[in-house]
Amino acid sequence: MLKPPARPVDIRSVFDTPRDLVRLALEMLPAMPASIEVFSEDGGSFMLTLADHEDALIYAYGDRNHVREGLTLEHRMRNGEGDGHDIRFLIKTTFFQSGSDLLLHLHVSGIEEHYASRGAPRAPLNPQATARILYARELDRDEVIEVRVVDASTTGIGFITDRRFHPGDVIEVIAPLPDRPVRLEARVVASAPVVYGRNRVGCEITTILEADRHSIGLLATLSEQAGSEDDRRPEILDTLERARRRQTLGGRRAPRY
Repeated sequence: MLKPPARPVDIRSVFDTPRDLVRLALEMLPAMPASIEVFSEDGGSFMLTLADHEDALIYAYGDRNHVREGLTLEHRMRNGEGDGHDIRFLIKTTFFQSGSDLLLHLHVSGIEEHYASRGAPRAPLNPQATARILYARELDRDEVIEVRVVDASTTGIGFITDRRFHPGDVIEVIAPLPDRPVRLEARVVASAPVVYGRNRVGCEITTILEADRHSIGLLATLSEQAGSEDDRRPEILDTLERARRRQTLGGRRAPRY
């Protein structure tokens, strides 16, 4: 299995009980009943209706086509500067209701702080890359498209495409590093139109080999410290190759591609 990238410190480590997490989440969420947008770990986003709460449970309603027991949902709260929190819900139980919605029992499984400023340097990759659709609202599963990478870091990647993506879409990206290709899975978090009918798509990396994440971080750090690309490229290639040889990867399990 691929190893996911490191995540920010979870507020859960500060609070001892599920009730504490629910209490903190309720201080941030709108007064119930209310509808919020959530991202699904299965891919995509949808509106979740929060109805009520009791002790460590939150009662909610969600479309039966988008929910299941054991599924993790994430709600992102942002202020005008882009700072905020990510609240994760775990669906513990679902109950049949009339219509298209199911009644859900939710636990708050984590709350993380989010800062708008980029915490990781960005690496300039070769702009030509391919993206395979794993889940998308408007694109076919397993469709492969060409994209132009803008930049990447250990936690995110951005690219330009003439196709339309939506928050929650999930893709597999293969992009070349100076010494070898890197393969990762990413979830779309934002898409905005640019010139000539194209779109700039921003993604968070959800799955990546530790060796590839290390190489992207090293490339980004060296690129920030060096001069022009022509001047720094031989040094980056040499440094990346030496760093890759030093890594102990014998215990790494095979990726799921």
